[in-house]
Amino acid sequence: LDPRFRFVFNEKFVEPGALSSAAVCKQFFVTVSAQRESDDYLEARRSLKKLQTALGKTRRNVEAVQPIPFELQFELLTLPDEILETHLRDLNAMLGILQANGRGDTNSSGLLPLGLDSIRLDVGGVNMSWSLTQRLTSLLSSGLPFSLFAFSLKKATAENYVQMQESVGWFLRTVLCGQGRVGQSLADAERGGVDTLSVGCHDCDEWQFAALCSALGSASVTKHLRLYGIFGMADTEETRRWKWQWLTYALFRTATESTVERALITAAQLTREDTLAIAVAIHVNSPPTDGLSKITREENMLNIRDWRRDNAGHFLDGTEFMLIDPDQENDGGGRLSSIFLETDSWLHIVSDGGDHFDVVLPGFGIVRADKLPIEQRLAPTDNSTLGLKALTLALGLHFGDDGGEVLTDFLNLIGTPLRSLALYAVGSYPISMASISQACPQLTDLFLEGIQLINPRDFCLDIERTKAKLKCLGLVNVFTSSEQITHLAEAIASPSSQIALHLSELGLSGSEASCTIDDANVRALLTMLKTNRKLMYLSLGMSPELQTKYDEAIQQHHGESLPVVQNKVPIPAKTAFLSAVRGQEYQSSASNSLDDAVLSLILALAATCASRTVTIHYDD
Repeated sequence: LDPRFRFVFNEKFVEPGALSSAAVCKQFFVTVSAQRESDDYLEARRSLKKLQTALGKTRRNVEAVQPIPFELQFELLTLPDEILETHLRDLNAMLGILQANGRGDTNSSGLLPLGLDSIRLDVGGVNMSWSLTQRLTSLLSSGLPFSLFAFSLKKATAENYVQMQESVGWFLRTVLCGQGRVGQSLADAERGGVDTLSVGCHDCDEWQFAALCSALGSASVTKHLRLYGIFGMADTEETRRWKWQWLTYALFRTATESTVERALITAAQLTREDTLAIAVAIHVNSPPTDGLSKITREENMLNIRDWRRDNAGHFLDGTEFMLIDPDQENDGGGRLSSIFLETDSWLHIVSDGGDHFDVVLPGFGIVRADKLPIEQRLAPTDNSTLGLKALTLALGLHFGDDGGEVLTDFLNLIGTPLRSLALYAVGSYPISMASISQACPQLTDLFLEGIQLINPRDFCLDIERTKAKLKCLGLVNVFTSSEQITHLAEAIASPSSQIALHLSELGLSGSEASCTIDDANVRALLTMLKTNRKLMYLSLGMSPELQTKYDEAIQQHHGESLPVVQNKVPIPAKTAFLSAVRGQEYQSSASNSLDDAVLSLILALAATCASRTVTIHYDD
């Protein structure tokens, strides 16, 4: 791999003006200086050329100086708004220079041979004022490669409520959905999209949460999502159900156009009533409304199809929408301010009763428009190419003895499209491997920590029965006896077992709270490594005493070659090989007598083999 650098700018060491073009670009990236001609600098350039030559670069490319990919990371977490805005202004200008510099000839200009690969920006908790959101929107929609943007939403005050509602809405709509305001093209917004979005919701208003979820449901670029602090101890049962229904609309719908593929949700409270609310939102295809609340309260699913909302309406540029505050929706005081649509749009209609439409406007939640004749169409019922494929869920405390049933029902509702599932539990959520496999039939990656397995000895048998095709498996604190771990190792050692046929990565760990890996387990795992030739990665948590005792035996398997294809030989290498054995200068070569059928097989099968990695860490 090419060398890679990360430059980290931490707020503790970043003073006002430190991110300006003069301070950063001219010192580190752009301006030619006498220091570049120092002995140390010249020696570094010579070392770089040697390294690139060793990595297989041609002499011509080495002389041209191949850019080294680097990443910028900015941690601006607890700054006052005015200082943060100053940094963002300077950062935007500085990154613009770097972006322009990246299109030039670094060799002829005397610039450092660096190529900007990605940017990570964390601004912490921010008051989303109009000026601050403008700065952030301009930066994140500039076409620069933002691999991560992290921020936390703060509650609005009575004085800035309406202004913040509009600021947050346009910010989310532009950055997540690519729907820029007038003067910004859709292509510009999409090109500047954020790959990974991390949002803290600990101090989040309900209208902000609805706005966020409505935008996530129409995300156009973002693929990875991390949500922290959604559920609070002060949440009522009704509030928690309302949040789950908005999350369902954003992430778990079968008919979605969202690009979000992976999501992490922490401290998730989950009860039977919550799963019922999720089921209603999925079957009705709508975020929470008065009608959905009535169905959930009465547990009346018989006529739920009558409530289904699949229609989208074509609303024209300039259409006026009234923003609705979820807290005031039921008392008639929800009309706060108006928003004018910036471009013709198809919007999801969730209610068309009376003299108005209620629609989902990405970035603003549910908004209201006067009922006028509009074109309507059915939304697509399924799009398997989009939607959530990986879920990491950290479950909060569960009070009661139905945690396993609740978790099973939840997975049955949302698990069909999942390829990857990670579950962390604090409370009691007993579940069997069979239930997980049946709820998530496409699952290839599974990680469980603190989950209580039902019949853990039947773990591998459940995989056999359900024909699960797990490639990556991580188990922490799920077994209650060492015999169960030994049984797992023996199953993986059998080449014909369902788990051995597909598994390539395995992680095992325990603690005194469950059971730790013991002497018999290590011996069984070493025996497994001798017979299983497909397992490429093994991570074990064990005591220092066991590691010392078996270190030599374990190291014998670390780095060993496996008859597993890791990378196919690239086309240029195959072309070079064919040129060597079929070129005119090799007419008399013995290799030229190779039969074409043999050559075809060689080129089809040519690949680099995988090597096994075995790592050990200490269990407390």
